[in-house]
Amino acid sequence: MTEVITYVMGPIGTNTYLLKDGDQAILIDPAGKSEKVIEKLGDLKLIAILLTHGHFDHIKAVDGLYEKYHCPVYLHRDDEALARDKYSGAAFGLSAYITCPITHLKEGKMEIGPFEFEVIFTPGHTPGSVIYVFEEGIFTGDTLFAGSVGRTDLEGGDERRLKESLRVFRTFDRDYRIFPGHDRETVLSYELANNWYLR
Repeated sequence: MTEVITYVMGPIGTNTYLLKDGDQAILIDPAGKSEKVIEKLGDLKLIAILLTHGHFDHIKAVDGLYEKYHCPVYLHRDDEALARDKYSGAAFGLSAYITCPITHLKEGKMEIGPFEFEVIFTPGHTPGSVIYVFEEGIFTGDTLFAGSVGRTDLEGGDERRLKESLRVFRTFDRDYRIFPGHDRETVLSYELANNWYLR
């Protein structure tokens, strides 16, 4: 069984998720300083980095991690330009960008080592936003938060596309835990009943 550990990192409190199975690990949205993330990994073998989108606060530790582990970094192709531009993904006077190789995500089921999950394309917050559906829960990035959704007023944001993307949350046949890109964890049933944006 995969264990999920949440670390709030970086200057605006981004949730970095460490998923581990035995001695192998995946990171989702490694924020903050890479050396701090490496410290959290300890003796674990990092086999992949999954990015929900290309904003600076979700990618800041990527290059440092790649330099140490040389593991694949997965991102939707529609967010690669955003993630590689020092200024496009910037906000609050802060920025970060990726120079390491990127592997483009495809929708559908994926297996990386012992980890099995599904990639679902959810544009709106950014052109290439995705969510990751694991047995343990859905990692929603900035597409869905507890009681809210990601903003669409930044470069590449599109309110209409986000509304369309949010429909996917009504198609799941079980009550998943929701692991958002910021703030607290929630559950799908609560959001469907109480989150105005999902009505």
